[in-house]
Amino acid sequence: MAKNISISEHYRITDIKQQWEELESQRGENNLPYINYSFYQTFQWNLFLYEYTRISILKRLTSKFCYILVMSDNTPFAILPMIITRSSKKARIPSCRIAGILNIVCPYSTDGHEEEFKKLVQYIKKHHADKHLSFADVPQRSPFVGAMKSLGGKFTERGSYHVPLAQFETFDDYIDSLSKNIYKNIRKSYNHLTTDGKLMRLQVYTKENLPEDNYLRQLWNIYFIRRLMWNKKKINTINKAIAHAKAWIEVKSGCCTRSLRKLSNARLYVLEIDRQPAAFMVIYADKQHLLMPRLAIDMAYSRYSPGILIILESVKLWQKESIADFDMCRGDERYKTDVGGINEPLCRTERKVCR
Repeated sequence: MAKNISISEHYRITDIKQQWEELESQRGENNLPYINYSFYQTFQWNLFLYEYTRISILKRLTSKFCYILVMSDNTPFAILPMIITRSSKKARIPSCRIAGILNIVCPYSTDGHEEEFKKLVQYIKKHHADKHLSFADVPQRSPFVGAMKSLGGKFTERGSYHVPLAQFETFDDYIDSLSKNIYKNIRKSYNHLTTDGKLMRLQVYTKENLPEDNYLRQLWNIYFIRRLMWNKKKINTINKAIAHAKAWIEVKSGCCTRSLRKLSNARLYVLEIDRQPAAFMVIYADKQHLLMPRLAIDMAYSRYSPGILIILESVKLWQKESIADFDMCRGDERYKTDVGGINEPLCRTERKVCR
């Protein structure tokens, strides 16, 4: 029997709150793996992005949100959230450039639902002709990617690593799973702290107890200095000043900092050595899954491998919380495999739609 499939567009996220929450409820019943439906597909996160973007009058003038709702037999099937740049007509899944899994909001696989995905692609082709679709960081094995391939275009694979913590009963089991060389390096880092007489501690913050702005600026300054290194730029006076200015802006009005202040799911982990931040990471928690879009270290403490240590010290806490998975997001940095990360490829699908 043919399904009754309808598709509609909405420009205010609150108009489809009920349908979104029904999809989240179905997600729980289907017990989906994190790769198919992560925190970034939740209504809470998308409402946060919608409200954050609309704070700026300039952003409201230059871009607009569009939510494509797919109904199947009067039941919500999927929502494709998009933010469209008016001038370039570029459409992408909204993220505010915070790394993580981006995807269609859909708790169903392709099996038995080929018709719904086909109708969605046909709708995109008809109603979003001449737009430049650039959907990045979508899981390569996502049904949405499979459906989008019928439009053609460019597909680029991107590495993304996660640690399946549910596989380990204890912290010792997790450590034993790491390579011998990594284990030796870990012991060496802890020994350096002892022989140098350094005091290490892990601080965990939520919106209820965030540190003061000066401390947050210090953290973001570490991040932007480290990003200069990632981009192989010189650490000179001018670039340091630019990094400091970016840190100030991030603390004042940045999306990531605002999420720490607004979202109960957001956490800030800081590894301090002698009461000075040596590494920090931003974490979003959702249904025993953790998503980590930001991690940076102060290279002045590189002797102690603070990036590895902040993860290890955090895993000790996560074991007690029965955390199932730790997603380190896109990127092929070596530390991700050092701590036992498994690659779950993402991709970018890019296509200018023509009728």
